[in-house]
Amino acid sequence: MISNILVLLLVFLSTLFALLFIHKERKSFAKRAARHVTAKQAVHTVPTPRVGGIAIAVGVLSGALLSGDDLFGTLLWTTLPIFVIGLLEDLGPDTPPSLRLGVSALSAILAILVLNMHIMRVDLPGVDSLISITLIGMAFTIFASTGMTHAINLIDGLNGLSSAVVIAIMISFGMVAHRYGHADLVVMNAVVCIAFIGFMCVNFPHGRVFLGDAGAYSIGHIIAWNAIILLNREPDISAWGILLVLLWPVVDTLFAMVRRMVTRLPVSRPDKLHYHHLLMRLVLLMTHKTIGKKEANPIGSLLSWPLIAVPCIVGYHLIDNTRWALTASVAFTLAYVITYHLLIHNAFKLRKSRKV
Repeated sequence: MISNILVLLLVFLSTLFALLFIHKERKSFAKRAARHVTAKQAVHTVPTPRVGGIAIAVGVLSGALLSGDDLFGTLLWTTLPIFVIGLLEDLGPDTPPSLRLGVSALSAILAILVLNMHIMRVDLPGVDSLISITLIGMAFTIFASTGMTHAINLIDGLNGLSSAVVIAIMISFGMVAHRYGHADLVVMNAVVCIAFIGFMCVNFPHGRVFLGDAGAYSIGHIIAWNAIILLNREPDISAWGILLVLLWPVVDTLFAMVRRMVTRLPVSRPDKLHYHHLLMRLVLLMTHKTIGKKEANPIGSLLSWPLIAVPCIVGYHLIDNTRWALTASVAFTLAYVITYHLLIHNAFKLRKSRKV
C-alpha cells in the first residue's frame, strides 16, 4: 500500500493540475461563467470557470482509490447524485432549487442505506427520545444532511472562503478521529483537506477558478456524513461539540433563512447580505473605495478566517463535553448575530458620512 504521505502528495498534485487545466481552458466556460457575473449574489466582476468541483473530484477520487479505504469509497458513491445535479447547474441551464434540494435528499437517503446509520441523538433530553424512533431519526438525518449540503454552497461567496471553512472543519474532524483511533476517517479528512489546499492555490486570492455547485454540494454532503459517522461510532462524542465545529456554515445558513422570512422573501432567493458580504462592503467603505471589489474580495475572506477557525478549535477541545459545548454554541451564535448587526450599522454609518 502506498504511504499516506505519498497519497496526499498525489492528491494535491492531481487537484492542482486539474485546476490549472480548467484555468487554461477557461474560454470554454466563458459563456456560462458570464451569466453568473450578473447573478444577484455575485461579488466578482470577471467571468470565471465554476467547475472547481471537477478538480476536487479528481483529487478526492485519487485519494480514495490510492488509500484503498472502503468507507471513503462508499461515501463517495452516495455523493454522485448531488455532484451530477450541481455540475448541471454549473455547466448547463438553471435547475430549479427544489430539484437540487430533492437530489441532495436522495444522496442522504443513499448514505443512510449503504452506511446503515443515521442520527440517533442530539444530546437533548426529550428530543433524543423522539430521534431514537427509527423513522423520525432517519427523517432528521435527511434534513440535517440536506441542510449541510446547501450550507456550504451558501457560504461560497468570496475567494478562499469555502476552502477555509472546509479545511478548518476537516482538520478538526481529522483530529477528533485521530483522538478516538479511527484511521479511516483520519485518511478521509486528510485527503479532502489536501484537495482543498490545492484548490485554494488557484482560488485565492485572485479567484481564477470557482468551486461551483458540484463542489460545494458534494463537500457539504461529505462533511455532514463525517459528523454522522463520528456520532454513531463514539458515544462519548457530543453532538454539540460536532455542531461547534460546523457552527459557521450552520449559523450563517439559518440566519439567512430567518432574514429572508422576516423580509418576506423566498428562502431560496440569493442575496448579498451574508456576513462575508458585509465584511467586504465594510472594507470598500473604510478604504473610501480606493480599492475595488477585486481587492476587497480576498481581504473580506481573510477577515472571516479567524471567525471560522475559533469555533472549530473550541469544538475540538469540547468534543466530549456537552454542557460546555452547548454553552459555547449559544455564545458564538449570539456573537454572530450581534456582530452582524454591528457590521450593518457601521456600513450604514460610513455610507451616510460619505454623502455628507
